Amino acid sequence: MLEFGTAGGPVRNYVVLNSLEVWVLGDDRVVGPVVSDAVISNVELEALINDKLAGALGIIILNPATGEWRFRDDVIIRRSEPPRYWF
Repeated sequence: MLEFGTAGGPVRNYVVLNSLEVWVLGDDRVVGPVVSDAVISNVELEALINDKLAGALGIIILNPATGEWRFRDDVIIRRSEPPRYWF
């Protein structure tokens, strides 16, 4: 268990190093796998990625407010998927 600093104060989360293979499954292409750590929160209900994982997957965020993004080597503007909750 590791302590992370957040805007709401420190939180403790479980971390499982190099435990995930992450893929981006698009309508027209598949990117991955990228090996990633799993950080398990007892309060977060969505699967989230950080800047390092987004970079490793070649994701460029164009507009976080509207959910627009693209791959580094692509010109297609894509939209974020709706959230999926893990209970």
